[in-house]
Amino acid sequence: MNYAVTIGTFDGVHKGHQVILKKTLDYAEKHQLKPKAYIMKYPALHHFSNDFVGLIYPSYKREEILQSMGFETEVFELPDVINITHGEYLDFLLNNGMKCIVCGEDFTFGKGKKGDINFLLAERHKKDFIVEIINDIKTSETRISSTFIRRSIQNGRIEEANKLLGRNWTLEGPVYEDRHVGFKLGFPTANIDIRYKEKIIYPKFGVYLVYGGVKNSPYKYFGLMSVGMRPTFNLDIKEPKVEIYFLDYFGDLYNKVIEVEVLKFMREEMKFSSEKELISQMIKDEDNARKLLSQFQN
Repeated sequence: MNYAVTIGTFDGVHKGHQVILKKTLDYAEKHQLKPKAYIMKYPALHHFSNDFVGLIYPSYKREEILQSMGFETEVFELPDVINITHGEYLDFLLNNGMKCIVCGEDFTFGKGKKGDINFLLAERHKKDFIVEIINDIKTSETRISSTFIRRSIQNGRIEEANKLLGRNWTLEGPVYEDRHVGFKLGFPTANIDIRYKEKIIYPKFGVYLVYGGVKNSPYKYFGLMSVGMRPTFNLDIKEPKVEIYFLDYFGDLYNKVIEVEVLKFMREEMKFSSEKELISQMIKDEDNARKLLSQFQN
């Protein structure tokens, strides 16, 4: 099989990525090649720095999006390829059917990042392959990048992140049993573990409007998502909690995987002096959420 290839982390599969991906699909169709995307599970920052805050999407979600576009996909981890020289890396791609590579202008590969677009351009005629280079994609002079989108998510700018992604950002995780606090307060929430497979970014602590349900189920509901450390209850917890309360759902969600689209940041996390004060705010949150629904209903 002969391929038009693109390589990257593709975290978010955002609008900048989509230009490269569309170019790869167009070239593959024009030259009767199969489009293939090599997806790095985590960016280099994850392996070499403590500053990595988390992925926008897990690798399996990125595969799902790319496969829906028509790509064959293969996920790899940086430690598995970090000691391969740029020459060996290129030979691997050519031996596996690469006839064209589509990449951004800052693309690097191989040990010590010695492979770059200049190397590819120098080798293309010797080894008979095509190099297509895509310039940085910008919006309002801001380079669209996964780093910028992560920053937007961390700052609660969900609508900005969704615009740059070209779709609503999703979170998913299995529901696990906890202290039943929400149920006791009259708001039965589902606690989900968003990091059950990979290290996903936590959004800014607070309350969000979301839309979703059990993964792969046709039944979807609007809801509220709370992210944070539950300061009202003074719990000694190490990781933030992510809780979902669906507005019009009644049923057992334990041990099911929930997936939600994150639509809007509604308010910051707050510490309340009593359960009564917390319940009063939760009632307000639900009222505010219901007032917003018309903006997001098709």
